[in-house]
Amino acid sequence: MPTTLKDIAAAAGVSIGTVERALKNRDRINPQVAERIRQIAKEMDYQPNKIASGLVKRSRKYKIAVIFHITGSEFWNEVLKGIHKAEKEIKDYGMSVQMYFGNDFDPQVQLTLIDQALQDGANAIVIIPINSPVIAKRIRQLNKENFPVVFLNTYLNRISCLSSIHCDYYRSGRIGGMLADRLSGGTGHVMAFLPSSVMLGNNYRKDGIADYFKDTSSNLVLEKIVELKNMPENDMETMIRELREHNQVGYIIYCGDTNVALSAMKNVNRPFTSIFYDLSSDAKKALLDGRIDAAIVQSQKEQGYRSIDVLSQYLPSGIEPKKEILMDCQILFKECID
Repeated sequence: MPTTLKDIAAAAGVSIGTVERALKNRDRINPQVAERIRQIAKEMDYQPNKIASGLVKRSRKYKIAVIFHITGSEFWNEVLKGIHKAEKEIKDYGMSVQMYFGNDFDPQVQLTLIDQALQDGANAIVIIPINSPVIAKRIRQLNKENFPVVFLNTYLNRISCLSSIHCDYYRSGRIGGMLADRLSGGTGHVMAFLPSSVMLGNNYRKDGIADYFKDTSSNLVLEKIVELKNMPENDMETMIRELREHNQVGYIIYCGDTNVALSAMKNVNRPFTSIFYDLSSDAKKALLDGRIDAAIVQSQKEQGYRSIDVLSQYLPSGIEPKKEILMDCQILFKECID
């Protein structure tokens, strides 16, 4: 994430006000302290937000609406942390963030929240779009009205927006296939369990896994890609059934509720080599004690931050951000965990 005045203040052991005075060459600050602060800012690659600074002199206020899932999962809570970090940074510049929470994967609820945000006077919307015709239609209408929309963490097929901020799902799928291949030594059978396609990114992750095995000469056989329903009890039963029916499977690629997969593997009661997407606290423990062999993680906190940051730049200036901002994935083994 971009370096902030708060970051510089923490590194220098001074207040944010002192940092501001030093960077703006104001009086009432020790010259040696000011020079040390400027050096720290340079080392941390601090870039002043000239657009946001200009907002101080403007009377117009901007409201950013964030259409979000119900909280509760660690993954989405990390995204929220990034949103709230950005919110704190822009609030002194006449900009605010209003959250709208809805039921997971219910397009009618999401549609209602979009309309509510517009009625409340939102100047822009950040949304985790559900892959549904009704949501696609509403976004198209907003595009025709030149209303700024930012997609967060996922996107819609052939639907444009101001900017889409997410990981490269297709590439992350290929990475999952590659890791299974390497860990297996190129032999055996693997099965993938992925969340519902109501989040379009999951489709591309599925394609990435499938294409990896089509494009390589590995003897590791992709037995099946199973779509889960995002319902813990149902998904656990599905995993147990599939793994028992395909007793030759010794390798698992998994994305979803950590405890669902760990419980299913324990219930089936045979050894598995497993690769998980994302790293909850439970997954971290499992990685450390060997129940999980590798994890592929995305920077969800930065995704949340960037979704607000691009709008804080765009709304007052009209300068458009990149249409697609891809976040890197990381591969973690237990040796990588502190």
